[in-house]
Amino acid sequence: MDSLTHIVLGAAIGEALLGKKIGRKAMLWGALADTIPDFDVFASCCNTDAQQLLVHRGITHSLLFVALMSPLIGYVFTKLFKKLDVSFKQWTLLFFLGMFTHILIDSMTSYGTGWFEPFSSYRVSFNTIFVADVFYTLPFLVCVLVALIAKNSSAKRIGWNKAGLYISTAYLIFTFVNKLYVTNVMHSSFDQKKYYADEFITTPTPLNNFLWMAYSHDTSGTWIGYYSIFDSSKDIQFHRVNRNDSLLKPFEGDESLKILKQFSKGHYVITQNDSNVYFNDVRFGQMAGWDDSDASFPFSFRLNKNANNSSALNRGKFKKPISEVFKSLVKRAEGI
Repeated sequence: MDSLTHIVLGAAIGEALLGKKIGRKAMLWGALADTIPDFDVFASCCNTDAQQLLVHRGITHSLLFVALMSPLIGYVFTKLFKKLDVSFKQWTLLFFLGMFTHILIDSMTSYGTGWFEPFSSYRVSFNTIFVADVFYTLPFLVCVLVALIAKNSSAKRIGWNKAGLYISTAYLIFTFVNKLYVTNVMHSSFDQKKYYADEFITTPTPLNNFLWMAYSHDTSGTWIGYYSIFDSSKDIQFHRVNRNDSLLKPFEGDESLKILKQFSKGHYVITQNDSNVYFNDVRFGQMAGWDDSDASFPFSFRLNKNANNSSALNRGKFKKPISEVFKSLVKRAEGI
């Protein structure tokens, strides 16, 4: 999830656990606890562009990291803030819940989270929520801000903070239930068309949980389709994107290519623009793909030597102004 979401969630957890004891500072330390796993970004200078993709959400997002670091940080805070009426156990619990909820909600997105590092490189991804979802974050943010303004230990402060936690948790549960429904609808339509594929995956589109994308690949390409839970018809139209593995021959044995295949879990297509060859991760969809089946992919890694891929995850460009793309997203999410 995005940084703001982690900060808001951590602040709410901090208030719930230690708000009565240390006041508003509880939100600060809770926000810190929920942000710690993302400190892996500081390792970017030591890795190639491709390696950074696996370093992020890797070891610092593992269950082992959370289990080991929670008591360690808890001990440090116990020594640093002896004057506060907070025990080692309470500090440890704060940092455990902060970091654990971080890796938990990250695993609900399509990026993949290394829960089992360093013992396994498998990335957990439930694909139930987009990395930034306004319907999850904004109500939560409002509740936490009202709680922050209210007096310490007041009923209003406690009530608004609880409301934020309850509403956000209920929304996360909704995303899982919604995914089951959407997957059933889209997979049924896919089967009725007698398309063949090795795997069928559904994932929400940006900022919402109403419009979903499904993708399914085989050895020669990928089927991609979109469905809104408000659509009047359950007959999904899928379009085909060729895999183009033949374009990878000049890069066989390239370490970056091996990493990209692992990172994408095999969900990729290759495109060529002039002399440049691009590795596109299908999991992140197409730039306004619900409106244009020929749209480019936001994750587009240039395989040519000496290429700058520091922003590979945002390389794609919209053909229209962002305001128009947003309007088309809202319109498509409303159903057809």
